[in-house]
Order: sequence, then C-alpha cells, then structure tokens
Amino acid sequence: MLSTFRFLLAVTLGLTLFSASVFAKEVKMTYYWVSEESDFAGPKNIQLRSCSGEVLATVNRQFAASARMEGTAILGNGKVINLQCDCNGGYSCFSFIDEKLYPYGQGNKHNVLVPFVSVAANDISYGTTLMVEQLKGIKLPNGQIHNGCVRVDDQGWSFGDNQIDFMVGIKKYYVQMDNKYENLLNYIDIAHEECVPGVYKAPELARIALSVTF
Repeated sequence: MLSTFRFLLAVTLGLTLFSASVFAKEVKMTYYWVSEESDFAGPKNIQLRSCSGEVLATVNRQFAASARMEGTAILGNGKVINLQCDCNGGYSCFSFIDEKLYPYGQGNKHNVLVPFVSVAANDISYGTTLMVEQLKGIKLPNGQIHNGCVRVDDQGWSFGDNQIDFMVGIKKYYVQMDNKYENLLNYIDIAHEECVPGVYKAPELARIALSVTF
C-alpha cells in the first residue's frame, strides 16, 4: 500500500512539474504595432495586392516591408490593410479591413487586436491568458499602469516558439517602452493564469481620430 501511495505521489508531482514547465517559462518578448504610411517618405513604386492579385495600393518600399512585418497598416487615405495569407517574400497577401471594427488589425482568428492586451504566440493556444511578471505595475506610454495580464490573440509569421509579440498600437509606443524597459522586458516570465486583462486607453492613429478603450 505504501509503495502504491509513493507511486501515485510521484506521478502527481511529475504531472505538476510537467504542467509548470508547459505553462510557466521564460520567453523572449518583442513588440508589434500598426505601421502608418504617414511615417514613410520616398517614391511609391511597390504594389500591395490581395491574395488573389488585386492591387490595393501603391506605396513606398520601406512602408511595404513594414506593413508586411507588422501585419497591419494604415494607408495615407485612412484605409486599413491586414495580412490574410502567406506573402511568400512578396506583397500579394493583404486585404482591406473595417478600420472602425479593427483599428489595430485582426488576429489569426479574424478577431480584434487590443493594444497592451493582445500578444502573438506560436506555441500557446489562442485565447489563453498569461500573467507576465515583468509587466506587472509598469507604467505604459499612455500613463496607465499595466496589471500584467495579456491574452494570446494572434500568431507570428516571423518568429518561432518561446517568444511572444506584444501589441502596443503604434511605433512611438514601442520606442518609448523599448528605451525605458529594454533590459527588463527583453526576456520575461510568463505563466498560464485565468486573469482578466486591464482596460487601457488606445493610442491615436494618424488619419483615424480615435479615442477608444477596450
């Protein structure tokens, strides 16, 4: 009987440790945002196309590359485009999305992305909430304090496992956070937790007068 108890105890401890190894780990953290055409100057000679080849816009090369990398971009006319398929090294991979419904882009389930809440991850299930120890209590660029809770709303094409990409809305906010918290937030400790993300004031995008909260 004692040996059976010890066996069951060992199994229980093993499962606990396995669960912890899956849901509590250190990962790399990067940032993503909505690329804005107004931030780029130069000749417009690159065509952004739909997955079927329809021309959506002709833009600057650097902006095209940024739109592809970030996944969502706002054109000079205020329209928002989002990745919809594999670009295969080109730019025939976008579609227009409703800028009022999806001002910061769509996740991989055609869901709304929310600044300071949404993260992209390739090895954690969609909809999982995570507690990020290093985000707890930090001051965001909008002046609010983060509660540490984020949600997996997206996947990333440009990275692999053991990394999360944190949606911050606009590039300016990325620069501010990276300058202030670079060493603290390069690598973070995440744990699967049934937490409730905070409600944060979203940044304003060029050409779209937004003052919204999620």
